[in-house]
Amino acid sequence: MSKYYYAVAAVAAVAIPVLYHLNTREKKTQRKRKMSFTSTGLGLGSFPPEAEVKDPNINTAIYFDDCPAAEDVAESIIQPLLVYERFSQVPDLAKHIFRPSTREVKPIDLVRQIDIDGDEMLTNNTIVDKCQAKLGEGRDDLPWWEILIVRNSGSGSSACVLRVHHVIGDGLALVSAFQKILKNTKGTPIETPLTS
Repeated sequence: MSKYYYAVAAVAAVAIPVLYHLNTREKKTQRKRKMSFTSTGLGLGSFPPEAEVKDPNINTAIYFDDCPAAEDVAESIIQPLLVYERFSQVPDLAKHIFRPSTREVKPIDLVRQIDIDGDEMLTNNTIVDKCQAKLGEGRDDLPWWEILIVRNSGSGSSACVLRVHHVIGDGLALVSAFQKILKNTKGTPIETPLTS
């Protein structure tokens, strides 16, 4: 009888803390994470309107001789990022949270394409001009990021520009998200110091 008592006590001593940990971990993942004070400030605008300060967007351009198709960008870059709350939802600055969009967000909705015909300077000027557009206004409740494809049929390069509002994350947070989607020409994840 005492053998069984010790066995049951040992199993209970291990099982109870493990089950408690799993239960509280599940509840934590269900909770909405509040935006930081800084993120809310970046979303609302930290400067008065008369200062005419542009939105705090993080823009990253990759130049190509020939740009990928919008559908390929949607499938290989946007779709994998939509699993992350901040990439699939919309900031609700009054409540300091990210909330689901009021519409179905399709990956192709986050691709904007501009066709130009000119030299390298035209590509760069187009990027600078189009990157001034606000990501949080006039976008039919889309998440605050996009891929801008500048397709140049002239002598200049084409480009894909990743535009992310700073409310989604800072450069370091974005690096870890993008590490998950970077692949080599064989389609396998790229090993970097941050992922290995």
